[in-house]
Amino acid sequence: MVLCMLAVLLMVPCMKTEAASAKAKALKAYGDFLSKDTIAWDPNYKIPAANCSFSVVYIDNDKVPELVLNSSSVPHVAGFGRIFTFKNGKVKRVGKVDIDGSKFYYYKKKGVIISNYVMGGSFDNYRKIVKGKIVHKLQKGKEIRDNNRTRYYNADRKEISKSKFNRELKKLVGSKRKTSARFYKNTLSNRKNHCR
Repeated sequence: MVLCMLAVLLMVPCMKTEAASAKAKALKAYGDFLSKDTIAWDPNYKIPAANCSFSVVYIDNDKVPELVLNSSSVPHVAGFGRIFTFKNGKVKRVGKVDIDGSKFYYYKKKGVIISNYVMGGSFDNYRKIVKGKIVHKLQKGKEIRDNNRTRYYNADRKEISKSKFNRELKKLVGSKRKTSARFYKNTLSNRKNHCR
C-alpha cells in the first residue's frame, strides 16, 4: 500500500510538467504563427498578420489554450474571427466565429463560444467545440423588422421559449458565467507578453 501511494505521489509532478510543457509548446507555436507575414484565414484566403489582434483563452476543458484572432480587414460576410488550437505539434484552424463589435464571449473550459452576428438585427449563436469542430447549439436574437423582439432557437433552428433556451444553455455550461476575451494588437511586444 505504501508503494502504491509513493507511486501516485511521484506521478503528480510528472503530470503537472506534461501539462505545463503542452501549454508552453502551444504558446510558443502561437507566437511563431502570429509572427509570420500572412495568416491563412481560410484554406484559400490569406490576410496580413499585422491586421490581426489576438487573444489566448481556455475554451475547451484541457490544459492547452486556444488562439482567437480578430480582424476587421476581412469582409463582414467572411466573419471577423477565427479560432485556432495546437494539436499534434501544429497550429490548426478550428473554425469561423463572428466577432461583430470586436467582442468575443466564451464559457471557460466548457467548450462553448458565442458567435455574435449583426445585420438586420443582432444574433448570438451559441456554439460548442466538439472533436475539433464548431457545432451550432442555440441562438438568441433580435430582428429590426420584428420590432427588436428577442426570439430563441434550438440546435435545429426551431423557435423555442426563453425558459427552454435557458434550460438548454444550462445543460451546456452549468453555472459557469460567460467570459469576455481581451484582444491585443499583433505586435512583437504583445506576442512576448501574452504568448508565453
